[in-house]
Amino acid sequence: MDVRITVETTFENGAKRTHHLEGLSRPFRQTQPESFGLLLEDARTLLGQLQDAFLLDQIEEISEKVRSCTVCNKVRAIHDYRPRVLDTLFGRFRVRVPRIRRCTCRGKSNAPLGGALSPFAHFFPDRATPELRRLQTELGARHSFREAARIMETFLPCATQINTTVRNRLSGMANEISDREQSVPAVDDKATSPPLTVFLDGAHIRCRPEYQRRHLDVVVGKIESPDMSRRFGLVAQATLSPAKQLRQDLSALGWDGHRPVTVISDGEPALPNLVRSAVRGSVRHILDWWHISMRVQHVENAVKGLLLEEYFPGTPDLFKRPSKTLRWCLWHGKIMTAGTRLQCLMIDCSRLSKENARVREAASRVWARCRELYSYLTNNWAALTNYGWRHRNGFPISSSRAEGCVDDIGNTRMGKRRRMRWSPKGAHNVAVTRAAVLDGRLTVSHQPMAA
Repeated sequence: MDVRITVETTFENGAKRTHHLEGLSRPFRQTQPESFGLLLEDARTLLGQLQDAFLLDQIEEISEKVRSCTVCNKVRAIHDYRPRVLDTLFGRFRVRVPRIRRCTCRGKSNAPLGGALSPFAHFFPDRATPELRRLQTELGARHSFREAARIMETFLPCATQINTTVRNRLSGMANEISDREQSVPAVDDKATSPPLTVFLDGAHIRCRPEYQRRHLDVVVGKIESPDMSRRFGLVAQATLSPAKQLRQDLSALGWDGHRPVTVISDGEPALPNLVRSAVRGSVRHILDWWHISMRVQHVENAVKGLLLEEYFPGTPDLFKRPSKTLRWCLWHGKIMTAGTRLQCLMIDCSRLSKENARVREAASRVWARCRELYSYLTNNWAALTNYGWRHRNGFPISSSRAEGCVDDIGNTRMGKRRRMRWSPKGAHNVAVTRAAVLDGRLTVSHQPMAA
């Protein structure tokens, strides 16, 4: 069996052109299980040939159309032809593109005419198609740069991919995402839920040795409005204004600069301060409930160890289910009561200093856990709220969404198990592009053709 493939191109003026691609042969007597249907190598070859025929005809048609002056409709002369290399998903092609002389009608204003025009430089400023750049960026954000290059070479008839090219294309796309103007949708002033809630957390990744640091701090999180959400990631040391980038993300979800913003974090003071700088005003900071509950659990475990000691006197009533009492007080916003209970627990533990050595050691552990929880609550006193009321009314009380972003943006691509070391700029670019990939925002704006 022989297969012939013919491509016919019909131009806008009615002219037609035919291209004959290489055929496929499947001799009956030499048929093997591996030769049934269209093979991957055959598809790669055919796609490359089809792209070559399509690209040459498209360049020819565009070159003919752009010769007409948009002001006086005169046909402009061709200055010369320049060889160009164009990278696409289906191969690297060397093409001859014309440069067009500027029309004399532009010189009536006594302004210099300038050099020749290259219409295709506007489409492909870096000699690559936007689709190729997007795919390189997406694979580079999901896998290592070498693995991204290997995947593309395996399945596509593209040119030989180099890991540094994938890295550079990802860096360029990250700059475009950061600089792209965001449209600001209308904000519903009658919304009953908070207009914007920012969930923040931090990830630690290994830093390259020449930066004299062991780890880099990557700020990741998620912004939620009543009907939309958006992930983000950044490295503060790699951008001139991290607050400006976060402000763009807020504006993309409809923040108008006046509505209040709620921040939920684990108590790290730098995280809510970043949002305050972005909104240029005050924000409502809420301490994550999960971190409070885990510290209460530490107190409970220490008390259980104290109660199991053989010589424990067992007189204080405060040692009976302290975690249940503390959780109830903190859950319902009774912060002063919880603080008083913790102080009483620490006083009772101090009174056990004259008991048996093992009891005294266990009591010191309880005292340390109570002191740790009390200091944590004191440092974040203004961020505590009535968690029960928020939960019953459907408002978030935990930064679990941000912790999910730590895994999705930081650990999956740049975690310690990947055995990679990062520069601040490289980590920032990967965080920006990976957040865009996960949200489906990795697009390139289409620009009109230059005159």
